[in-house]
Amino acid sequence: MISAHTLHSGDTYSVHFHPGQAHIVTGGYDKTVKLMDVHTGQVVQTFQQHQSSVSKCIFNPHGNLIISGSKDCSIKFWDIVSGVCIRTISAHLGEVTSVDMCSSGSLLLSSSKDNSNRLWDIRSAKPIQRFKGHQNTSKNFIRSVFGPNQEIVIGGSEDGKVYLWDVATGKVLQRLQGHVGVVYACVWSPSQSLLVSGAQDTTVKTWWFDPSLPLVQSSC
Repeated sequence: MISAHTLHSGDTYSVHFHPGQAHIVTGGYDKTVKLMDVHTGQVVQTFQQHQSSVSKCIFNPHGNLIISGSKDCSIKFWDIVSGVCIRTISAHLGEVTSVDMCSSGSLLLSSSKDNSNRLWDIRSAKPIQRFKGHQNTSKNFIRSVFGPNQEIVIGGSEDGKVYLWDVATGKVLQRLQGHVGVVYACVWSPSQSLLVSGAQDTTVKTWWFDPSLPLVQSSC
């Protein structure tokens, strides 16, 4: 271990590197989002407007905004220089468990305990797609991410399956079985064409994506 820092007055739920790698953003139980200088260990900005714990926070690809999702059912956009909240999305009916952004910064993906993952147009702040069929109502931190070519959304579920949705249609493409218990999170590696999932059964599983094989299951 190089160093340790106590940034929150409670559990820290999310850590994310700035695109420039010199700062990290964290979110936690104390309802705050904090921006820390990696080299000095100093908090350079604290963002406070959420009414409950911050479950996930990320930077946009340009590095000028922080996006945070909270148990207060809202998603907030923060200017990292001024610390001002410039936009709030409050359309989810349940706690927001994750946020992810496409590489261009034009689309935002959110997960919520209202049993939906939603795709948002950043410019209009309006939902353009909803992904359903999975279960996310009672467990914390069931998350979703963009997958291959950002044409697929991948997410966990309380039913023990990894779900793959088509971004354009919102339809379920596949349900990957192998875990026992809640699947909390997945991550996609574009350089290796690998999907990795983590679950309540204490295992981490890797799945290889073969673009030559049909993606749609006949049962979906």
